[in-house]
Parts: sequence; structure tokens; C-alpha cells
Amino acid sequence: MESLKLNFDTEILGMPRTFIVEVPYQNGIVATSEFCPTELLSGTVDLMAAIRGESLDTFMAYCRKQLLAMSKITEADTDLDRHIGGLMAAVMDHFSRNKRIVFGELLIYIDCFSLLLKAAGFDSDEIRTIYPRVTKTIVDLYPSYIDSTAEGASFTGSRTQKTLDNITRL
Repeated sequence: MESLKLNFDTEILGMPRTFIVEVPYQNGIVATSEFCPTELLSGTVDLMAAIRGESLDTFMAYCRKQLLAMSKITEADTDLDRHIGGLMAAVMDHFSRNKRIVFGELLIYIDCFSLLLKAAGFDSDEIRTIYPRVTKTIVDLYPSYIDSTAEGASFTGSRTQKTLDNITRL
């Protein structure tokens, strides 16, 4: 597997900014799960997609969507708040188009968010702490929009929800 460096250019508060995201790449697929807790990757086959990653085009589109939203945010107390705003805008856009999201796909959005944080200079340990907390916040805010599987099994009460609850209690 080779390492791929992706450059994303945007403007933040009117200033040009480049985010360089480095990801493992093979056969058109980028491995996105660098910061995802292992416990969240050991569930159903659908969750295993997060380990394999996402197509390069889809990954880049998810990152661009978050960066576009970040470029529109003029009132954020911190850089982290701006990144969270970008993530939430992308997730809300997904909800508006699809009405639901499979948990494994939500993880891909959060993977993009985490890799953009890394590109912005955030500490890797801090990102590993942020990842499950942001995931839990989204799940708790929108439980009726999140499915455990593509077939529509509810995330609420699932084994993965219990795992997420356990790892965020620490």
C-alpha cells in the first residue's frame, strides 16, 4: 500500500489555506480509519468497510464538502469548532438528501474530519480522544436518523451503540 498526499485548498476567514491529507492508498481505495477506535471497526460487515476505506473520489468529495462548510463559518470560537461545524454541515447535508445514514458511513465522514484535523496540526492523541466523543454526540443528537446496517436495522440498542457508550465513558 502506498501513501498518497492530497492537497485541499480553501479559504478560512478570507485567508487561503491548504490542508495536506496523507492516507494509505491501494487500487483506488484510501484507508480512512487511522483515528477510528478499533472497537468500532469490529462489528458487522458494513462496519468493516471503514477498515477497507473509501474510494478516492468519495473520500475527496467528503473532505471537500467539510472544507466548503468550514469556509462559510465566520463565527467560531476555535479552529476545532470550525472543523466540527464542517463535519456537522456534511452530515446534515447527507440527512437532507438520504433521510438516514448507516453508522459505517457516518464513520467515513468522521474519518475525513479527523484526517483534516491532523492536516491542520492537531495532536494525534487529541484526535483519538475527539473521535469517539464526536461520534457519540452525533448519534445521541440524531438517533432516529442512524441505522446500524444498510438494511435499516436500528442503531439504537445495537451492540455497536453499547460499544460506543462504553468507550466514551472512559
